[in-house]
Parts: sequence; structure tokens; C-alpha cells
Amino acid sequence: MDMNDPQDVAAAFWAQILGFTISEEPPPPDSPLGRIERFAAEHGHDALRDEHFEAAREGRPLLP
Repeated sequence: MDMNDPQDVAAAFWAQILGFTISEEPPPPDSPLGRIERFAAEHGHDALRDEHFEAAREGRPLLP
């Protein structure tokens, strides 16, 4: 994140206001996003469907 870029500064500000944190680190592997990234690394991004995102949010296994 470039804090000299007005767009990055605005994104960081609104994320903080809304209670989010912008991070450049990878997500925890057991988080929904971490599970989606691991699935995409194994099966490719083209294999991702809406059902995978729902399953990740609900904690269900991501099936190919």
C-alpha cells in the first residue's frame, strides 16, 4: 500500500471506518479466503464456482 497514493489512503481510511483491516500478508490458511486460495492453487482459478465461496464461508469442504 502506497500511502502517497490518494486512492490507497482513501481505501485504508474507509476500511478502518467500516472495521476492516487491509493487509498485504497472506490470509490465515483456515480462513475462508485462505481456503479459496489453497483450492485455486491446487485446481486452478477456473475451477472456482459460486458454490466454493459459499462452502468456504460456511466452513464446508471445497470439492472439485
